[in-house]
Amino acid sequence: MKRFLVAAGVLVLAMSGAAHAASAVNLDAEPRTLIVTEGGSKTELSLAAGETVEFCSSGCFVTLPNGDREALTGGETVEISGGVARIK
Repeated sequence: MKRFLVAAGVLVLAMSGAAHAASAVNLDAEPRTLIVTEGGSKTELSLAAGETVEFCSSGCFVTLPNGDREALTGGETVEISGGVARIK
């Protein structure tokens, strides 16, 4: 019975939308902006200093502060520090 409850809990977590969304965290002391293209629509994602947001629940392209464009599938974290973005 205990294994069944643990397995059910893992299944619920795996199916939750938040588990599949990418996130962006701005570790800088100033705001940063990412350009997110999802489903053919471009959106500016502004991150205040120290802010973390979730986005890109079904795959997208993101233009980083230096102009590089990366494809995301939804599970990554974009970490901005010193004006440089790294995808983890």
